Amino acid sequence: MTLKLGLLGFWTLWFAIVTATNVLGVSSNYAAIVRATQKYAPPQWVPRLLFGAVIAWQAATTALLARAVVLSLSHDAIDLGAATLALGCGIALWAAFMLADEITLKYEFERTHELLFVAQLATLVALHLLP
Repeated sequence: MTLKLGLLGFWTLWFAIVTATNVLGVSSNYAAIVRATQKYAPPQWVPRLLFGAVIAWQAATTALLARAVVLSLSHDAIDLGAATLALGCGIALWAAFMLADEITLKYEFERTHELLFVAQLATLVALHLLP
């Protein structure tokens, strides 16, 4: 259970840090969204809305991961339902980013999103298959 709980804890902390850096404006992610959408000349509120949606999605994933950790600790076993929901939320975020990369033709970001997608999927598989 230690490895599995460690994986859940890692993703919880990682998403919490990413969410915080985006909320505090210390990441360059908002500027990246502005640049990515520029080719379509959207109104100024569109990149803001997209960035807000990303932050909300990251915060929801963080909360779901934290819930999975707490439930697993309280049951003294990994709560696979909670963990699957939480990791599924994160995996869906990377899938959405990969689609956005294609729509905006920003292929330089796609590799990172693909790696995060695969890493979270591997974590989910590990939680289900490892003893």
